[in-house]
Amino acid sequence: MKTISKRQSFLIEAFGWYGVVAIVSAYTLVSFELYKPFEILPVFLNISGSAGILLDAWKDRNWQPVAINTIWIAIAVLTFLGN
Repeated sequence: MKTISKRQSFLIEAFGWYGVVAIVSAYTLVSFELYKPFEILPVFLNISGSAGILLDAWKDRNWQPVAINTIWIAIAVLTFLGN
């Protein structure tokens, strides 16, 4: 397995934290009815946020967040395509 540099590790960690903020932001926007769940911004935030958390979890071999975020991405994509 290829090792990653400290810089790459930092960037992946930062993307993971972006993911947390993005998903919470999407949830907040939909919960306060500022956006509908299938509109582009919350869907984009859910997909990109889940991707960030998934990548960080994959790097750490933390498989539960990998699984849930893979499912989260699939749901967001299906939500967007269905509307």
